[in-house]
Amino acid sequence: MPGHGAKFGRKKEEAIVALLTLRTTEEVARSVGVATKTLLRWQKDPEFDVAYHAAKRAALRENLINEANNDAGLAAHWADLFHSEVW
Repeated sequence: MPGHGAKFGRKKEEAIVALLTLRTTEEVARSVGVATKTLLRWQKDPEFDVAYHAAKRAALRENLINEANNDAGLAAHWADLFHSEVW
C-alpha cells in the first residue's frame, strides 16, 4: 500500500513535534490520532528515538540562540557547549 507508508511516517513526525510540546504520552497519542501503546512502541524504535532527540536538540538550540541574542557572554558560553562532545 503506497499511501500507508507515507501516512505512517507523517504521524511519527507529528508525534515528535507533539512530544516536544505536550505534557503526557496520552496527550501526544491523542493529538496524533494513535493509541498510547503505539506511541510507546514508536519511542522504543531506535530510528524514532534518534529523530526525536535530534528535534529536541534543534529546539533547544533555537531557544538558546534566541535567549543568547540578549547576552553576549551567555552566547559565547553556549557556543562552547554546542561544540563540545555533549552535543
